Amino acid sequence: MLNAGLIVSKKAREIIGDEILKKVFEEAKLPYVAEMGDYIIDDVKNNELKALLVVSENGRERWMEDIDQKLGISPLAILIIPPSWFKDKSKKYVFTLLTAYSLRIELMDLAYRVQPTPTSSVSRRSLLKLKTYEYKPYPVLFDEVHAEREINRAIESCPQGLIVKAPEGPSVGYPERCSVCGYCSASSYLGYLEIPTATTDQVVSFINVIVRYYEDKQAALLFTDSIIDEVPEGIFPFLMPCTAGVHDSFVLASYAAGITPIVHVSSKCGSRDIALKRLDELPSHFPGTSFTISKAKDDEELKRTLLSIKLTQLSRSEIPLDVILQRSRRRALLIWSIEEMSKKVKLNEDDVVPEVYNVEVDPNKCVLCGVCVRACQMLVPELKGNNTLELSYNIPYCIGSQRCVRNCPEKAVVVTGFAKISDLKKKVVNKAEVAKCRFCGKPLGSEKIKTKVDTLLIQYGFAGTAQYTDVCNECKQKILTKIWLEKLLSGKK
Repeated sequence: MLNAGLIVSKKAREIIGDEILKKVFEEAKLPYVAEMGDYIIDDVKNNELKALLVVSENGRERWMEDIDQKLGISPLAILIIPPSWFKDKSKKYVFTLLTAYSLRIELMDLAYRVQPTPTSSVSRRSLLKLKTYEYKPYPVLFDEVHAEREINRAIESCPQGLIVKAPEGPSVGYPERCSVCGYCSASSYLGYLEIPTATTDQVVSFINVIVRYYEDKQAALLFTDSIIDEVPEGIFPFLMPCTAGVHDSFVLASYAAGITPIVHVSSKCGSRDIALKRLDELPSHFPGTSFTISKAKDDEELKRTLLSIKLTQLSRSEIPLDVILQRSRRRALLIWSIEEMSKKVKLNEDDVVPEVYNVEVDPNKCVLCGVCVRACQMLVPELKGNNTLELSYNIPYCIGSQRCVRNCPEKAVVVTGFAKISDLKKKVVNKAEVAKCRFCGKPLGSEKIKTKVDTLLIQYGFAGTAQYTDVCNECKQKILTKIWLEKLLSGKK
């Protein structure tokens, strides 16, 4: 977490009040909270701040210019929100929203992986300062990822064809041309390619703060790409560079936590076409329920939505942080959402879950060789057992790579399409007795493999060899050594 500070304008301080500012300072464990003044630059430097939340009616102010050169702070690690969001609101709402943004700004560490890019337009002032670069929140890799399907998905999804394959995973090859829509991140299964100013960690933290501090009132989480002048009580805006970066798991996790999600594409969105495409791709409802996901395609539609929306009355649930620390990240968050919702309402088991794939294995063809287990990068199939081998598939984590299908020598595996809610479980797809060495009892594999090998050996004229398929390598070596010695002692060649 970054060393972050909260700075408010005089007007913002009057609206929020010192009591709440002090409470936020303590709750978010901020090292610095202050009203805007001439001392800010020195204070930020002395407190070694690396991220700033600014509540001001003036937007980005003059003192923030060249802050990367002056103080080593990435301009992307500065979030500015208007004091109008807090005006005429309850103390609980003001405290919750301000705390949510304060904790969010502390999670802005990925902003420091973004490299400056050549600026698209150069002013005379910037030329005089020799500043011909800018910072764009293009997606960056959260961690190394080696899931082939995840990497290919990111590469294929970029509308500008800018994603390239690097040893550690997908990356933006030409950041200066990136429109920072975030569609590549939102289209992913696991979410390793993150928007640095709107990461999975930040979304989860934001949701948990609302659950924790606004627990007795209905609430909605508004994903938006623009600063709305006024928002009603109970609506918590989550600013993003573009809502084309909203992942399915974000809206589902919000609902499962007991908060109604709203996704808004502003009329001024610079990547409007791709944002609207993403809006259409998002689930229309929470799988297995009648809970709709509100989508506003422009500012006028958002106004109507905010006036007419019925907020959910589901009980609240915090999202465990270990969910997104799993290797499957957003997929784990999506599965948590469905499991958590099933505790609150009865789900329609026949409803499908987008982007989760179902796998069927023909037990008559499968010989439990384990090739699918070794091929799958998501660890969906598992083969285990002592006297009896069981092959199981953990369906919720299948991303449809079809590596098991392509590598199965028996052509026994098929991906049937999106999984139903009833499929979201670990299921045993085949089982067989374990073949053991007839001399020492060492496990050799499944009886099905032995039978298959026996048949093939006899079919191709190796019946003599077939009689040793139930013998381990060590015992075979002993038998061969014995045969060799007997021949040697008898004088036979």
